[in-house]
Amino acid sequence: MMLIPGPVNVPKSVALNSTIVVNHRSEKFRNVVAELERLMKLAFSSSRVALLTGSGTLAVESMVFSLLKKDEKVVVLTYGEFSERLLDSVVKRGTSPRVYKKPFGDIFSPEEVKSILDENKDATSIAFVHNETSTGVAFRDLRKIVEIAKGRGLKVLVDSVSGFGAYEAKVNEWGIDAMATGSQKALASVPGMGLVGLSEEGVTNLQDDAPNYLNLKLHLKFQDKRETPFTPAVGVFFATLRAAELLHQEGVERRWRRHEACASYVRKIAERSGFSLLGNESNFSNTVVAGFPPISPKSMIGELMKRGIEISGGMGELREKVVRIGVLGMVDDRAVSRLRYALSDILKVDLSIEPPAECKLPESIAQEVDWDN
Repeated sequence: MMLIPGPVNVPKSVALNSTIVVNHRSEKFRNVVAELERLMKLAFSSSRVALLTGSGTLAVESMVFSLLKKDEKVVVLTYGEFSERLLDSVVKRGTSPRVYKKPFGDIFSPEEVKSILDENKDATSIAFVHNETSTGVAFRDLRKIVEIAKGRGLKVLVDSVSGFGAYEAKVNEWGIDAMATGSQKALASVPGMGLVGLSEEGVTNLQDDAPNYLNLKLHLKFQDKRETPFTPAVGVFFATLRAAELLHQEGVERRWRRHEACASYVRKIAERSGFSLLGNESNFSNTVVAGFPPISPKSMIGELMKRGIEISGGMGELREKVVRIGVLGMVDDRAVSRLRYALSDILKVDLSIEPPAECKLPESIAQEVDWDN
């Protein structure tokens, strides 16, 4: 059982669909492209969704290279490993970044964001990571951060690779220009697809000088014909279409609530087990629980693996210091209960706390997810 920050265990029908291979210029595949964008526009609440063959990182770099201009003044907020990767992409685009950093495990408050933007009245864009899986913290009130930025007329670029599907996020209504994610996170598909939700303003701001593979304008031009500009990972498209169908079957808002409920529960049993968690109630992640375990990270990872549960270690400056438990995708009451039993056995603590009802999957979907392997 994988409880890592992605990829995730996927429903049986999603895994089966990933094996389908057809002509990518066929009518059958055109229908997949059209239906997948339709369903994802509803999920993002966006005007368009670019469908890309590649990782979440590809989605982020495509967003950066397609929305930002060379020499543009961009405020970049960093607070973890993936924030640093976003910054690297912004720098390589040739922009003029204004960089603000927080220690790993901390995050910017709305008041701090206001102050930063007041210091940079000539900036035209802001870019930041929504949910930082390296530290288990997030901008929980994303809407407020976007509101502050849009109130100053900025373009807003959000790396929500590990956040989309686990929090309320509405591209059009909130004024987000672009939001990037990946197939293998809360969407619960197989790895191999990047997706970028765009508002109408975001579409208008797309640049023409991005490299072809990162050019969102080019991708959308082909999607208008229900095609992709390059040979796509056909099976991943079929799998992600099925994952999108299951997202809507569960209900987008219900999925947000399930992630929050399951993550809150895992934090509770982790703290009772003696973990010292990164973050606090104002910024805890809905998809990753990160902290210092009561035994060495190596021992904790090894003991859980002996019991068939795979978690992750730390990244960057937190390597070999913390562990990270993924609570995303199809994680439900059965998965977190299995984790509870394992932690209780390893650490010899009483963890007689039941998961909340909102941590459950709908029965029709639960039947497709096997947590015994």
